[in-house]
Amino acid sequence: MASINSTHIMTKVEAIKALMKDNGGVASWKFIYDNIERYYPAAKSSPEWEAGIRGVLYREIKNKQHFKRVGFGVFALA
Repeated sequence: MASINSTHIMTKVEAIKALMKDNGGVASWKFIYDNIERYYPAAKSSPEWEAGIRGVLYREIKNKQHFKRVGFGVFALA
């Protein structure tokens, strides 16, 4: 069985998944924005970091991968 390298850096998708999992499987935009750095430390390094997070989430929803919209500005693990 392979072990996870302790220096593994999460992708944005992995970070959003972990954030949601730790929050009972759901998260609002505010919760994602307020907590993303705990999982993806470089998340806010770009001036347009919020758009980058939205783009990842919307892409994954469009491709029916990992996430789904469950309310206005509220998302859950698929």
